[in-house]
Amino acid sequence: MAKILIVEDDSDLAETYTDLLEMHHHSVVCVSKANDAIDLVRQFEPDVVFLDLNLAGYPGTIVIRTIRDYEPLRNTKIVIVTGHPEILDYHNDISRVDLILIKPVSNEQLLETVDMFDVQTS
Repeated sequence: MAKILIVEDDSDLAETYTDLLEMHHHSVVCVSKANDAIDLVRQFEPDVVFLDLNLAGYPGTIVIRTIRDYEPLRNTKIVIVTGHPEILDYHNDISRVDLILIKPVSNEQLLETVDMFDVQTS
């Protein structure tokens, strides 16, 4: 079981991801804004973060910086999930992520991504 944080402002998509991952016995927390993710990430300490970059308010890249600059989260895997791959060229923090998925992401792709990281939790 992995601890997963989803940062996604499309509520239908967030619900779909959450339901699927919980059906596969993962612990999932979902937020729609980058600033909510920043507040939560240090206490939840996720194994994997699925992160949309194009969010209202602060961009998703601030979440990348928060995770990568906080030593206890150094092993957290960050997966960008975007429907706008063209914006990737404008973000320097992209080099600090583990994987990029382009929407639409299939259920199988989402589950395979978590399995690929072979997350070991206590």
